[in-house]
Amino acid sequence: MSIQTNRTLGGIGACFTLIGAVSGVSSLIHYAYPNSAAANLAFSAVSGIIGVFGFVGFVLFFIAMYGFSKAYSEHRIFSYILWGIIITIVAAVIAVAIFVVVLFFNLTSIIPSLNPSTTSQTQITAMMLTYLAPLLAVIGFVALINVLFNVKAFNLLATKSEVPLFRSAAKVLLAGASLTIVLGIVFAALASYSLITIETLLIVAIPGGIVQDIAWVLLAIAFFRIKAPSTQTIAPSNVPPMAGQAKYCPNCGTPNQTDAAYCTRCGQKL
Repeated sequence: MSIQTNRTLGGIGACFTLIGAVSGVSSLIHYAYPNSAAANLAFSAVSGIIGVFGFVGFVLFFIAMYGFSKAYSEHRIFSYILWGIIITIVAAVIAVAIFVVVLFFNLTSIIPSLNPSTTSQTQITAMMLTYLAPLLAVIGFVALINVLFNVKAFNLLATKSEVPLFRSAAKVLLAGASLTIVLGIVFAALASYSLITIETLLIVAIPGGIVQDIAWVLLAIAFFRIKAPSTQTIAPSNVPPMAGQAKYCPNCGTPNQTDAAYCTRCGQKL
């Protein structure tokens, strides 16, 4: 695929990813009106729509990065994206497996606590937070793995495409992921002391998510700024022109008559 096609796919993919910003807003609405049937219905509907657009955006972005790796003859642009996904999935599976094992070995203390007749709702919620909060913090670290690989890919793409905005977007993306981890650790610590509710814990990813959405705005702009490489061929200045050929200026590349002493465009001595 051409640079123009990859640029379009990458830009549209980044724009579709931006729709994820709506998820933060819908989560806030759900948090503000936890008992509202209309809010819950809207939250479910928005989440479904976001899932579709997010998946399409990821596919387009994935294809575009593969195309850029071929167009610029730099396989690492795509390899970093691919390895980031693979390692993130493996790490997530391991994290969830460890969580399930820990939960299994603590069933003897959890099951009696789930009986509403002997335990208050507040105590049950506090016990759920004890296990859920650390898991969310670990998930934040797992997500950071993918972001770090993306940052490497965007830095390479910035060099090859000569669009420095990719580097700026990568820094913002990394800042958003780091913010999510920091907040996850803080909220996990607060949850261990039952100082927050589950609803509050579930919005921990919103601030970092908004920062990462800003990064995707920058990425969308960066994709559309990529230009196709120039197809003009400039003859080497140290090779004398053959009969009938033009004499190319070593400064600006303008073709001149073979007997010309100076460039007709910039005045450079030939």
